[in-house]
Amino acid sequence: MLFYFKPTAAGIDWETQAAIEWLDKNIGKKCWADLGRETGVRSNEQNNALHLGLSMIAKSLNDAGLDMKKVLKPEVDIPWTTDSVKEYLWRPVQKVMTGKKSTTELNKTNEIDEVWEVLMRHLGEKHELEFIPFPSKMNQNV
Repeated sequence: MLFYFKPTAAGIDWETQAAIEWLDKNIGKKCWADLGRETGVRSNEQNNALHLGLSMIAKSLNDAGLDMKKVLKPEVDIPWTTDSVKEYLWRPVQKVMTGKKSTTELNKTNEIDEVWEVLMRHLGEKHELEFIPFPSKMNQNV
């Protein structure tokens, strides 16, 4: 029998009454569970590629003299980092396009690519930043 659940800070939030009933019937008995992450979310490889790409954007912005002051805040010189690109450029586009707050919620199929394309188009049009292809096995030598 396979049970679906969502871990929470308070414990496990079971999604089906059948799971709760089964657990009640088996209190004190030796049981086992097959646990895994729900499919459809990005893979570790996609996560690594996303962070590599964000790092590439940060370097490209810094190399072009487009510090955070020029792009976001005119009062302070702040160089870009992978985390600042993720928080101030990537995440706002992601939220509008997908309604998802965390990059961990993005699906494997196309959401990362779609957000990447929109972000790179914006940076190219507004700040004349050269397009950076999303990191992949096919363009590892970049």
